[in-house]
Amino acid sequence: MSATPPFRNLIRFLDESLKEHYGDVGDNDLDHIVGSQVEILRGEVFDLERTGEKAVVHELLPPLTSTPIFICIGLNYRDHAKEAELDVPPNPVVFTKPPDALAGPCSDIMVPPEAKMMDYEAELCVIISKTGKNIPESEALSYVLGFTAGNDLSSRYWQRPPRSGGQYCFAKSFDGFAPLGPTVLHPSLATGALRIQTRVNGEVRQNGSTDEMIFNVKQIIAHVSKGTTLRRGTVIMTGTPAGIAGKMPGQPWLKHGDVVEVEISQIGCLKNKLVFEAES
Repeated sequence: MSATPPFRNLIRFLDESLKEHYGDVGDNDLDHIVGSQVEILRGEVFDLERTGEKAVVHELLPPLTSTPIFICIGLNYRDHAKEAELDVPPNPVVFTKPPDALAGPCSDIMVPPEAKMMDYEAELCVIISKTGKNIPESEALSYVLGFTAGNDLSSRYWQRPPRSGGQYCFAKSFDGFAPLGPTVLHPSLATGALRIQTRVNGEVRQNGSTDEMIFNVKQIIAHVSKGTTLRRGTVIMTGTPAGIAGKMPGQPWLKHGDVVEVEISQIGCLKNKLVFEAES
């Protein structure tokens, strides 16, 4: 008999006295986590145990206090590769985002004046639970703390030629450009395809499923750890489905005050408002 997982849907949150905790949403409604009562988990995020104690969620925080790096996969959905008019790659396309890109599931995202032509990318994200290198596919899921939702916010101005030089990183690396959350789904409970959707001010922009991924989670972990140490706490963003603003008619870029929601079934919904900073 398999052991009971230490959590079902892990959150990091502030209670009503503004004390920080980890907790398990359990059977609560993922659409109404704030204000609900959850079980407190004791320990650090990679070694948690149940307490039986309860607390009311006042504010949701990023599921991790920090990450060493975001490893990101481009063109991992066939429909997205098609809309981008690019060939399906023979191997995962890898780029990175820095640690300070991390933001919370309800945080306002500050967009600097340099970040023009702003776009969204809904992504299933994998949190690595232990350090490894040259991880075989057969062992890959044993390195996973869980799955969460993420938005790979991107400035297409810096991603497109001639400014990019074919590199994605700078366009996607501004502070706060990787909101995560609201929960972390235990890997033992992610047994089927997950629906993934983006909404901008309530309008559905992306609507896909993780079973449309070209490279699955096991294949991605095996690939990105080849000859490379994958540190505990690393977040892997696994790619986005079709529907990005840059390939829609009229290119409806994100603007000041827009609210972007990224929702993944069994995980919940990010809801971030974009705040465009004024030029100095």
